[in-house]
Amino acid sequence: MSPENCKINTAFSPTAKRDIRYDFSPLWLERALAHPSLEMLTQAQQTNLRNASLAAEKYPALIPLNELKQKIGKFDPALLNSLDDKTYFALLDLLEGQQQADGSSKQEQVILDASRSSQTIELYRLFVQQALKKRQQRQPTAQRPLIAIVTASARDPFESAHFYLSVFEQAGAEVIWLPIDAALQKGIATGECNMLPLFRQQLQGNIDKQRLYPAKTQRQHDYCDNPNTLYKFLEQMDGLFLNGGDQSLTLKAWLTPEGQPSDALTLVKKRFAQQQIIIGGTSAGTAVMTQHNMITGGTSEGALTFGTYAAKAPSERCELNNCDGAIPATAVTYRPEGGLGFFPFGILDTHFTERDRQLRLLILAANTGTETAFGIDENTALLVDTKSQKLTVSGQHGVWVIEQVKQKTAHSFHSQINAISHYLTKGSVLTMDKEGNKIAELTIRKTAVTATSNSPQVTKPVVNNFTQWVKSACLDEEQNQVMVNKARLTIKPLLNDSCQLAQGAVGYQSINLVLEMQ
Repeated sequence: MSPENCKINTAFSPTAKRDIRYDFSPLWLERALAHPSLEMLTQAQQTNLRNASLAAEKYPALIPLNELKQKIGKFDPALLNSLDDKTYFALLDLLEGQQQADGSSKQEQVILDASRSSQTIELYRLFVQQALKKRQQRQPTAQRPLIAIVTASARDPFESAHFYLSVFEQAGAEVIWLPIDAALQKGIATGECNMLPLFRQQLQGNIDKQRLYPAKTQRQHDYCDNPNTLYKFLEQMDGLFLNGGDQSLTLKAWLTPEGQPSDALTLVKKRFAQQQIIIGGTSAGTAVMTQHNMITGGTSEGALTFGTYAAKAPSERCELNNCDGAIPATAVTYRPEGGLGFFPFGILDTHFTERDRQLRLLILAANTGTETAFGIDENTALLVDTKSQKLTVSGQHGVWVIEQVKQKTAHSFHSQINAISHYLTKGSVLTMDKEGNKIAELTIRKTAVTATSNSPQVTKPVVNNFTQWVKSACLDEEQNQVMVNKARLTIKPLLNDSCQLAQGAVGYQSINLVLEMQ
């Protein structure tokens, strides 16, 4: 479903699922409109949907999302953007079509070795190797580890499962998908397993999934009826991997309805503390691991303009649709209580250089009194040994680290943030002090390729390639940048060897940052 990540001329089976498609026929639309979840649609909206459906009858039964939006937009350009998340996603779920091939449902296909990024392949296999080491602690002759996949970060965790099952199987593991999400936790807690479809709608935000994924939804029902089956797999697994999406959904998947650690989370934490399993995650699956101040949304420009909020993040759709709300769409939001608590050394952020997130992480760290924070680039991993407190970088790009973050009132500015930054590339290692709050030792490797800004934001990126600013600071001994709201960032190397970057390498260390904001 993402062929741009594949090598040229990669061929998939004709039966491969290549995108999500929708049935916009009048008959199927009437089925959707009869569902209680769409009762908030006005008569005018329903009429426009019906007219668009009638006009689309001459087209194939199943169409991709962009075509669906175009057809609805011809009759009401504002309709979809005006819907709240609950109604918008309900409409899509109810219209989603079942794609069939050779009498069975189409599945997304994966060819791991055809990835354009050799580092991506390396990282998946590295995770499997680390999991195998855990298995061999108990079974020295074992050849394959058991890796459990939880896809609760996705609004539709059922759709995401097959991708990760295929990836880790091809990377050399035995893999099982566990249908852990907020709905399952409530079903277990209440004993109302027959209510799982409603719980999925209320807590996970998806509808009608038993129609599309009968086997997977039945598995969730079986685990709800007999949670000991679930716990048995959690006891047997050597690795746990969490997918990307929304870290708040992942967190709810592991907590009880009252917000307390579930039996599943308690079991996993016990095994993790005993060094029996490795836990990994991508994107939201990384952010959710932090022990305190879990970041949940926002941009660097939003941090400079609106600040940070200890509150639920606005809908991601608001960045495009300019929703009215108590919290601006681009403001930085976070959960002070943290996430799952596996990472005790500071705040975690992801898609880092690619989405210009340096200032959002710096401001959040300062506003929460967090002295150390880590921003991980794409195709890059931070390997964390909680016992030795050693952190190692692997992969294509790097990990941006800030430490000694302090905030104070400054003359002519409302606040001033001071910090020391480092950029760690493949093979670079840092060790935290005994308390886990400060860096005790740091070794930079001159390897890897720097990531470049590729911000998907609607507005112009406020940082505009932070790496280039550092290069300029290394050449000129200091660099000043004035940004939105007259905020000013000063970048200055502190050591003679701070500027390895300007000498042709990528990693750098001990760059002083001073951010002044009015």
